[in-house]
Amino acid sequence: MQTTFARNLAIHLVLSLCVAGFLATVAQAQDTPDWERHYDSRFVDGPITIDGLATELAWQLAPEVGSFTRFQDDDLVPEFQTMAKMLWDEEYLYLLIAVEDPDIWSSMVERDTDCLCREETIELFIDPDGDGKDYAEIHINCLDTINDIWIPNNEFKYSNGDPVEWPDLYTWTQQGMRHAVMNHGTVNDSTDVDDGSVFEFALPWSGFGKIAGTAALPPAAGDVWRINVNRYERPRGADLPKELSGWAPLNLQSYHVPERLGYVRFVE
Repeated sequence: MQTTFARNLAIHLVLSLCVAGFLATVAQAQDTPDWERHYDSRFVDGPITIDGLATELAWQLAPEVGSFTRFQDDDLVPEFQTMAKMLWDEEYLYLLIAVEDPDIWSSMVERDTDCLCREETIELFIDPDGDGKDYAEIHINCLDTINDIWIPNNEFKYSNGDPVEWPDLYTWTQQGMRHAVMNHGTVNDSTDVDDGSVFEFALPWSGFGKIAGTAALPPAAGDVWRINVNRYERPRGADLPKELSGWAPLNLQSYHVPERLGYVRFVE
């Protein structure tokens, strides 16, 4: 029997595909590049409890960002679907991400020790002033482990795939960040089939610090930040192919393409 989580996620995905199709049509009419993604994040004036349940009316009414796409190989449609929403108020940027995942797993439990991208993870890329020179990269996995990283320079386009030395990689912390994960299945048990996970964030504006650059904290209605939500979906086993997907389509086989992050406008 289909679970409530899977059914709700399926409904969300159908609606998001319809909205994405409409937005794509509008974008073409306006000669917008086909990779651009735009989203209006609504202001919320009531409390949001960060528990991974998303029972608040504000979350129910918030629009989805749109469908995610793969950026490796030729097939752009992910096998495993992802849904994301955003809200804001005078103190926080809120994000909600729900993923379809038949096998929820992870072994990494230490913060800011190793890249969570070695296993399954959700990654947030946030460039408040949109200058592309530095930006935040925040990871979370199904065990609620966090990496919060300052990317100091746009140096992630090495064609040969060599790793980049990241000075001050883990020295930045998103102070005051709240986060939660609700797993719908049995974590680290490959003998059954899971439904997926829901990730929820509250990122205080004050916690962006030096990453904000010239952006106002908090933003004013009408301000635009560059943001993307990305996902690593990995089957168990190092030799099995991973699935990389994101809201804003990328290129160069890398998530680190700040000029192609989505455009998120904060609206009343």
